[in-house]
Amino acid sequence: MWIAVYVTGRRSEAERIRSALTAEGFLAELRGEGPYEVVVPKGEAVEAQEVLHRL
Repeated sequence: MWIAVYVTGRRSEAERIRSALTAEGFLAELRGEGPYEVVVPKGEAVEAQEVLHRL
């Protein structure tokens, strides 16, 4: 199961967040056509949120 950890109306921002999470070792995907969701596997959601708070 995948969980959204970030939602935005701008594709460029969603791609930036996805790239940052991927660089940290997370399996992250981009979903939606606006708003865009950055999703990670459920088991990684808490850790991914911690990374997002540091950005």
